[in-house]
Amino acid sequence: MFRDQDFPRSPEEKKGWHLTFCDDFDRPLLNDMYWYPAYRSGRKEYFKRIGHPSRWQDHNACYEIADSILKLKLTSSLPYRKNPQDWCVSCLGTSDHRFGKDTDEVQILEKFAQEYGRFEARCRCASAKGGILNAFWLHHTDPLHQEYTPEGEPRESTGEKLEIDIFEILGKEISQKSSIARMTLHYSTGHYAPAVPGDLSAHFHEFAVEWDPDTIGWFIDGEEVARYRGETPRGKMFILLALFQYSGWLGEIDPEMVYPKEFEVDYVRAYERV
Repeated sequence: MFRDQDFPRSPEEKKGWHLTFCDDFDRPLLNDMYWYPAYRSGRKEYFKRIGHPSRWQDHNACYEIADSILKLKLTSSLPYRKNPQDWCVSCLGTSDHRFGKDTDEVQILEKFAQEYGRFEARCRCASAKGGILNAFWLHHTDPLHQEYTPEGEPRESTGEKLEIDIFEILGKEISQKSSIARMTLHYSTGHYAPAVPGDLSAHFHEFAVEWDPDTIGWFIDGEEVARYRGETPRGKMFILLALFQYSGWLGEIDPEMVYPKEFEVDYVRAYERV
């Protein structure tokens, strides 16, 4: 049952599942065996090659770890940008990629990725009047099978299954009475936006997805809130956590934004079915 209070940490051991990845952020520095502290930095070169400008002045994350909590942060100057209201993102990912110089060869720099399974995180989100997005995603490790083809064409019209949004939570959709958690399979009819009683910026909640070949289930605090049935992504996907600031469907960036904004994460885990 959803409660407007912290959801307790769930046990690591789960019947029917084998733990394959776990970070409790219980050390003062980010574990570089697990994470790249940047927003898909290889994508900047890919976008240059296909003729799409990058949204971001700097791909590097702003973050800290304190009291076993990861804090992805936006301050008035970090991630680096010329003006506080410029678009920016703080992100960690478990895979990245690089292109060879003057070649089409791509090197996938995978620290963790998995095909199918359960992926979960216990989080507290950042709120705002507009322009803020908290995100927990799964993405294909291969950049050639992400949002754009090597010819620069968007894949949205193809129906290819490329990304699982475990959640996207807009800062403007968080309030004291209720909040909205957006859960999506790109690209498909699987778009869900369940309401959660209470303020997702005030308390920690556990968000999870269970991904199988022909179905995906989304969970909040142990309760299933959405179910997609049909073709799901094929191939290994990596974990991405991010806090974005930009204008558009998030609403306009609040000109009176009070910094820092913090997306807090207690743990991230992944499992395979036994």
